[in-house]
Amino acid sequence: MSTSMMNFESAVYVNEQLNRLMVNAAQDLAQRSIKACASHYNFDAEEAQRLLGLVNVKLNRAKPVDLKGKKEKVTVAKAAFPMPYNGEFNDACCFALRQNSGLYTQCQAVRKGDKGSPDGLAHFCKQCQVLADKTEGVPEYGTIQMRQAVGIFEYTDPKGRKPVAYTKVMKKYKIDQEKVLEEAGKFNVQINAEHFVVAEVDSKRGRPSSQKEKAPKEPKGTKGRPKKAKKVLQIEGDDDDLFASLVADANNNSGDEAVIAPKTKSTEGKKKGKSDEEKEAERLAKEAEKEAKKLALENAKAEKEAKLAAEKAEKEALAKQKKESERLAREAKKATEEAEKEAKKLALELAKKEKEEKLAAEKAAKAQAQQTKTKKATEGKAAPKAAEDEEEPDVVKKIEFEGKKYLKSKKSGIIYDYQEYVKNGEQVMVGKWNESKNKIEFNKAADEEEEEEYDM
Repeated sequence: MSTSMMNFESAVYVNEQLNRLMVNAAQDLAQRSIKACASHYNFDAEEAQRLLGLVNVKLNRAKPVDLKGKKEKVTVAKAAFPMPYNGEFNDACCFALRQNSGLYTQCQAVRKGDKGSPDGLAHFCKQCQVLADKTEGVPEYGTIQMRQAVGIFEYTDPKGRKPVAYTKVMKKYKIDQEKVLEEAGKFNVQINAEHFVVAEVDSKRGRPSSQKEKAPKEPKGTKGRPKKAKKVLQIEGDDDDLFASLVADANNNSGDEAVIAPKTKSTEGKKKGKSDEEKEAERLAKEAEKEAKKLALENAKAEKEAKLAAEKAEKEALAKQKKESERLAREAKKATEEAEKEAKKLALELAKKEKEEKLAAEKAAKAQAQQTKTKKATEGKAAPKAAEDEEEPDVVKKIEFEGKKYLKSKKSGIIYDYQEYVKNGEQVMVGKWNESKNKIEFNKAADEEEEEEYDM
């Protein structure tokens, strides 16, 4: 596993822990806020939490980015050394011919997509297309269709050049027929037997040498006017001295005049020109070196692009994870604020309801007191004890019987309709409280009204 992948997985793990902590903190804050409001406003905290959906809060984990799904560059397997053309044609590869050590074989680059082409693919790869555009649409070495149109050994490129014999390539790479056949078997290639036949090649170029050998030129003397010979004096009676002087004179003349020897093959040292095979070998070596450099540059470029793509994908994944974490934090904060808002709203509603009920009870008590006072004025004087009782205001209490709310007089036990009093302010007596039976004994009219309500 690469270092960048390990860093990415550790970042995802840290972000997931941070998200979980933030969600738990938000949930805890919301629950404590609701409990505080419930304690102050006297309502059920657990019920409020269930209504607000704060009982079971789950963290939705973001899906990790799948870096394995990224497309990798397709690499084509190549032989250990160049293979000759045997009439094969690969429709998925570029249609241009490559020089390939002088063998003129099909380019092995994969064809790219082209919507304008009938089959949806371009004829040439990107590099060969650039070269073809410089030569009026035809690659420098021609196309595989052009080579298929003629025999295997009869092809000539647009500039009149012919493929080299495969035996020269074998000599350059120091391989034999057995090794070539073994390598070809790895790629299911059938080698034509004629490629292993050594072609007859003239050892020299230019005009043929003359059959007659030129005779060596006679030596010539030194250029310019010849020197005058020294005069020899003869002295009588001194023959020995005369002979000695002649020898000395001859030696001096030989020192002054140079003898030019005829040029021969051994003394001439004529330089012999390079043969065609040596020149072809040098050319193939240069082309092989050029192809190796080109392949190295392409590999370096592919590695650089893959590294940049991996770094870009890692940055995008981290940015996306960070963005998702921030979004979850905002949602948790918003949920907490909404929970606090709803809790406050619920507490206010409960307080308002209690206040309204309290006011309704007080209003019913005042109305009952007023009714008693009015009745006293109309009926005249009553017994002193009764008068004292009537002067005191009648206090009522809100009770609930059989799922319905009523107002009960503490003094007389008379039961009033709670809804009528709250809505219209009227004191409608519906019955009286029976202490022994611990229930309401409804008036006959009230019973009939209740039966009508049930019938409806």
